[in-house]
Amino acid sequence: MPLLAQSASSIDSSTFIDKVGMLTRPQELLDSLIELHAIFGILVMAVGILCIFQGYRWHRWIVVLLALLLGYLIGDALSAELGKSSVVAIAIGLLCAALASPLLKMTVAVFAGLSGACLGTVVWRIAQPDALVAWPGAAMGFILLALSSFLFFRISIILFTSLGGAAMLVIGGIASLIHIEAIRPSVEAQLEQHRLIIPLLVGVAAVIGFVLQETWTREGASEEG
Repeated sequence: MPLLAQSASSIDSSTFIDKVGMLTRPQELLDSLIELHAIFGILVMAVGILCIFQGYRWHRWIVVLLALLLGYLIGDALSAELGKSSVVAIAIGLLCAALASPLLKMTVAVFAGLSGACLGTVVWRIAQPDALVAWPGAAMGFILLALSSFLFFRISIILFTSLGGAAMLVIGGIASLIHIEAIRPSVEAQLEQHRLIIPLLVGVAAVIGFVLQETWTREGASEEG
């Protein structure tokens, strides 16, 4: 029980908010990404591209895949005190993926809320860089987008796939680039000199993805009508 309690504390809300806040703290983000394998960065980047351009069209499969990734991360955190067992992480990932499809609307609400929490955290950190906590922004973002997903299902899917895909594309791209020794120093220098460059890149990619998906889905609906 003590081990489980200690493991659970590693994925509490404050940890989540702090990790999201690293988007405005490039050095901490780089320190975290350098520990990841380059293949993981490429996989995250590929999923991000898929989410940005085909998020709504393939939303059921994307939601299942995101549930698998989220479950794996949760399992990895829970197994931290048990010797980093990959079996636990994979098992929880598969469990989340299996539940995602039959509970699609609830799963979309969760991911929309998480996207809102990420957005709220980053905006709060940018607006108040000296603030000790960012949970008010995260809480408002989570509640707003999670509840909105039940009223505006299609828009919510497009929004969270665009925002989440943009974040995965940027983070996965950085994780891949810093494993290339020839360009790693220049990448690190650019990110450290410009604190807001990562949120800017995520925002630009998210807007592009949202506009493209909204346009394509409207055109598809018009043709079917």
